[in-house]
Amino acid sequence: MKTLKYSFGLLAMAVIFLSSCRDFVEPNVPYKDFDTGAYLRTIARTSTTFNFFDLANSRFALTLEAVDKEDGKTVQTVEIRVRHRRLIPGVGLKYTPTNDVLIKTLQASDFKTNTTSRFLRADFTITAAEAIAAVGLTAAGISGGDVFEFKMILTDKFGRKFNSDNVTTNVAGAPFYHSPF
Repeated sequence: MKTLKYSFGLLAMAVIFLSSCRDFVEPNVPYKDFDTGAYLRTIARTSTTFNFFDLANSRFALTLEAVDKEDGKTVQTVEIRVRHRRLIPGVGLKYTPTNDVLIKTLQASDFKTNTTSRFLRADFTITAAEAIAAVGLTAAGISGGDVFEFKMILTDKFGRKFNSDNVTTNVAGAPFYHSPF
């Protein structure tokens, strides 16, 4: 009887083991036919704040990495847009201008190979003076609590645009991606 219990236990374990080793997807998903997109990853934040007391030497500077199925080669342009925001107590936020304005455009040729990644990278710098002029203000019109919001729009060689309006929260908010979108 004891031998019968052990034999039955071994048979049950063998059936469970053999049936659990099967991996299938029903129906088969054609991963090679998926349409993939692109996104930007922030590699280095050289400078991300404007010093109110030293606007002449303040700058916004990032190193970006273009990630796509061709290691960054589908990127055609990256528009860098800016708008100014001021919190007015009792009123709320005031945007100058209402919509963001184009301040700089990175071309495909700005993205270069590097020694640490297979994806192409680009560096850019925008001075505080450039940002202030782009939104139609002067340095005298800036207050200490003002904020400059930068937005990026990646256009690939297929004409598709990727930005904060059409990116998932996985890319926009996940620490791995560090996406400037």
